[in-house]
Amino acid sequence: MVETKTEPTIDPTAPEARFADVAEDALSKAQRAIGLMPRGGSGIGRRIALAIAITWLPLMLYALWQRRLLPGSVSEPLLQHFGVHGRYLIALPLLIVAEATTRGALRMALPQFVSRGLIGDAELPAFRSILERASRLRSSRWALVGMLVLAFLAGALAWSSPEDLHELVWDETPGERGFHFGVFWFSFVSRPIFMLALLAWFWRLGVVGWAFARIARLDLALAPTHPDRVGGLGFLERMPAGFAPLFLATAIPIAGRWGHDAAYHGLDVNTLRAPAVGLVLLNLAIALAPMLAFAPLLMALRRSAVARWGALLAEHGRLVERRWLRRETVDDGGLLSAPEIGPVADTVALYDTVRGMRMAPIARSSLVAPLIATVIPLIPVAAMQVPLKEIAKKLLAGLVGI
Repeated sequence: MVETKTEPTIDPTAPEARFADVAEDALSKAQRAIGLMPRGGSGIGRRIALAIAITWLPLMLYALWQRRLLPGSVSEPLLQHFGVHGRYLIALPLLIVAEATTRGALRMALPQFVSRGLIGDAELPAFRSILERASRLRSSRWALVGMLVLAFLAGALAWSSPEDLHELVWDETPGERGFHFGVFWFSFVSRPIFMLALLAWFWRLGVVGWAFARIARLDLALAPTHPDRVGGLGFLERMPAGFAPLFLATAIPIAGRWGHDAAYHGLDVNTLRAPAVGLVLLNLAIALAPMLAFAPLLMALRRSAVARWGALLAEHGRLVERRWLRRETVDDGGLLSAPEIGPVADTVALYDTVRGMRMAPIARSSLVAPLIATVIPLIPVAAMQVPLKEIAKKLLAGLVGI
């Protein structure tokens, strides 16, 4: 029979499980209190429908009623503002979906610290204490209050100066004063809800980074000769894939605004290269930050291991030379016959493994998901002025080096 490998299971009552449930924070508790989230689950489908119905649909219906939705009705109808539709129709649902994908990534990674022996019995209480403290920090009511204040201020800023926010131009008539429902709803409902969801994710990712930085300070039982070349932390390389919906959600509104400006305001997409590269690098930095927390530990381990293994294997080489070239009788203390070290060829392989250690549990596969998620929304913008064939060739050249 073929033996299949399975991921370690996680006890739902353990600190690892509570910390992995990234949506179990003060914002989620508030949503359950007002009935937006069910008490027995996350209700992702229902929340997505409600989010669209509250943030996007009223703007569409109002614009249709006021004849400000379709081209030809006003100079810049709502339908042409791609950033508005991308933000509330796609990005906001993706922020909700990201709760499930991130929870899955953390549930995969956290138990392996223990199951792989990286956290010994002596460090297990400290490990779980870190996760408990991180869970409490993530659920901070003060953090929620701060996010609510920032979200309200963002809306109030739009309400006080709608002429400065281009996405509201469809509901503004030059020289006309008075109440505008579109501006009001955008300022005090749609925009704050999206800002709150985005700020909640920044807080959650910050807490994840905080927890990983403290786990990296524990006395982890890393093995410098582990074939993953990161001391046994290779399982963390898959974590960024769980964040992919978040990066897609951040790129879509930005790409929508750029697309609007390129289509209706003559923006040259070539001028977007620097901002686009900056967006990609920022998302990659956010995706890799938890893994980079282990870089100081791995660098110190590599320096120490190269010195220790270099000394051991040098002694091994001298004993081999004395026994087989000088024909001396040597007392090797069992070093030459140790099966875990093996012959000279094996010692060279061990040393090469130690010297080839990477500075963080990051592989090429770690970059693929956040990179693709960030780049996909930018492709239609670039395609407005650059042939898709040329875009595809450049992407392939960057990914596979052709």
